[in-house]
Amino acid sequence: MPTIKDIAREAGVSHGTVSNVLNKTGKVSIEKIRLVEEAAKRLGYVPNAQAQALRQGTPDAIAVILPSLSENIYLDLYSSLQISFHQAGYEVLIYTTDDIAGKEESIFNQLPTSRLAAVVTASCLGKQNNSLYSTLPCPVIQVDREVESISSHTTFISFPFSDIGKEIANYILEHNWKKIAFFSAPITLTHTKQLFQSFQETLKEHSALVHSFSSDFNLAINKAFDMIRESNSFDVIVTTSTLRAEAVIDAMNFSFLEKRPTILSIGSRKHFPCSSFYTYELDYSYMGLRISELILNYLQHQMPLPNHISLSTRGFSKLPYHFHRKKNHILTMLTLDTPSTNALDKLVPLFEATSGIQLKLTSMPYEDLHAQINLLNNRFHYDLIRMDVARFDTLGSKTYLPLAEAGITPDTLPAKLIDHSYDNYSYTNGKAYALPFDPSVQIFLYRSDLFCDALLSRAYYEKYRETLSIPTTIEQFLRVAEFFSVSQNPFSPTRYGTTLTVGSASTVASDFLPYYLSRTHKICDTDGKIRLNTPDMIEAMKDYLKIASYASQQQWWLDSVRQFADGTAATTTIYSNYAAYVINSKHSNVVGKIGASFVPGRHPLLGGGLIGICRYSKNLEYCRQFFHWYYSPDTASRLVRLGGTSPLTDAYSDFKNFHIFPWLSTSKDSFSIGTRGSDSNTTFGFSIQHYEFSIGTAIRSLLAGTTTPSEAAAMAQELYESKSITLE
Repeated sequence: MPTIKDIAREAGVSHGTVSNVLNKTGKVSIEKIRLVEEAAKRLGYVPNAQAQALRQGTPDAIAVILPSLSENIYLDLYSSLQISFHQAGYEVLIYTTDDIAGKEESIFNQLPTSRLAAVVTASCLGKQNNSLYSTLPCPVIQVDREVESISSHTTFISFPFSDIGKEIANYILEHNWKKIAFFSAPITLTHTKQLFQSFQETLKEHSALVHSFSSDFNLAINKAFDMIRESNSFDVIVTTSTLRAEAVIDAMNFSFLEKRPTILSIGSRKHFPCSSFYTYELDYSYMGLRISELILNYLQHQMPLPNHISLSTRGFSKLPYHFHRKKNHILTMLTLDTPSTNALDKLVPLFEATSGIQLKLTSMPYEDLHAQINLLNNRFHYDLIRMDVARFDTLGSKTYLPLAEAGITPDTLPAKLIDHSYDNYSYTNGKAYALPFDPSVQIFLYRSDLFCDALLSRAYYEKYRETLSIPTTIEQFLRVAEFFSVSQNPFSPTRYGTTLTVGSASTVASDFLPYYLSRTHKICDTDGKIRLNTPDMIEAMKDYLKIASYASQQQWWLDSVRQFADGTAATTTIYSNYAAYVINSKHSNVVGKIGASFVPGRHPLLGGGLIGICRYSKNLEYCRQFFHWYYSPDTASRLVRLGGTSPLTDAYSDFKNFHIFPWLSTSKDSFSIGTRGSDSNTTFGFSIQHYEFSIGTAIRSLLAGTTTPSEAAAMAQELYESKSITLE
């Protein structure tokens, strides 16, 4: 393998320069960075991460010791740990024991102790050799199986298995199942023992008979066949893992049972239920996230580790509303053609299976949808209508039935709405007419690989004398957009620095307003009047005009996303409900290279739609059933997994969704600072649609070069004060 000396000789630079470039230390000119990187590439040099860490003298690895990755709970745990620690710069070393003590001891003796920053283990050692982990100088996190409190830097984290045992037993009692099998890991393991004892004791009180079976992972299928042969008349079989549940199903399939028992299994959280068995869900992905937070806070901020953490459970997936199944009944919905509608369309069969109601979606482009709303009457209408937030103040009370008259309020819904950001857009005269349906907020997407590139970082520093970083202000964004635009920087890896979305007056206004709001977050004067011909508006228009020279101008938000996804633009500002296209598109070139942040200036606009019941609908009970299904946590999480958005907080805290869609956390935080229209939208005569049309028309004139910023600001004021203009 080539050495630093070889690279230095090939590049014609000193050994120290090569070392600084490879280790990303010191200040090296862009020319020398390019020489070293090209020489290393020609010689086939591959950096050794372990050697770099040892040279730096800092532990860089997290050892994870688990029973098996064939079991979904441990795969979820490992995946969560791997993602979290990789982002923090640590390598995750994975070992599996198959629940064999001798194998775990052998693994322990081979651990690279000098590299370990922490150890996470679901140990099978029990009381045997329980002092083994106490010899480690690093934090130890024990998962589910508590060996003993081995040091002050040890944490035991688990779920309340005694409570879980009681809950599953009570579920069995509710269904009046009498002959019960319990199939688990060895009962000697801490969490299995707690689970089984509480399970057995609860059933004993009701004279139910429990047959207990146990095995390690490797022998699960063998034990499953023994179980079925011993008794083929169980009413229910409880398994402590989905691997064991699948083994039981295989054994039953080969045994040709006339009566197949119900199978209840403890397993990982599922977006889509398994039809073969019922799962008591435990979120091990979230456990991994908590563990990584604990360890990183300990390592980076010297925060002490807690002795014990008990996580909450999700339990059996249940719908919190009693559905009255109907047959051959149709519920109609008018909605916008968006990724969220596409996601809902995929879940329609599940709603029909749950309620018996056939949901028919009619989706249209933005302007067509709102034109249809104006045509509704007693003879021509839909039951449910999705309306854009910007149209509610003019159309809401004319279109919708007050929710209270249909027996629906936010307090009666199954789960918590994301926050109160949308209250201003769903209430009129103190009455709620609609609820958030597919809420979205403007977010800033960027190419993380470009912002981490050493060569680009140095070039940026030499041009602007500041570090290349994710822009937080409009001024920083102007420089970043210029730098990543080929017209201004011939060495830019992207053609454009960003995108603008300018297809209609309302669209370009939405794209522009974060620039204006970064200068003045209040759009009304103290007297309640709207003034657009102001110095702040003129300066914001100047900024927008500059950005336009570095940007790809697109018609609609999805078009801007496509420019970012294919690698044409280094950044984009879009509404979050279109972000999933970045990874769902087969033409995307940026998967795995996406970062998300607040829009520069930190004044994003809220978008998306509201949903309400058409005032002409006669199907109020069926509408209620839809609301209770749509606003359940399981439906919310599934919508997000399929590329849509949801108004529920649960959908944004699901780690699996968070991993697939890296902008979810940013979206959730952006909702709390997002606005649309005036502070309360109660200013007399104020219309979001009219306000944005006035600004957008002026901006389009500015971009066309027919007005100056001062003239465009004056035009916006004149249009806003006019009451005779025709809106789009």
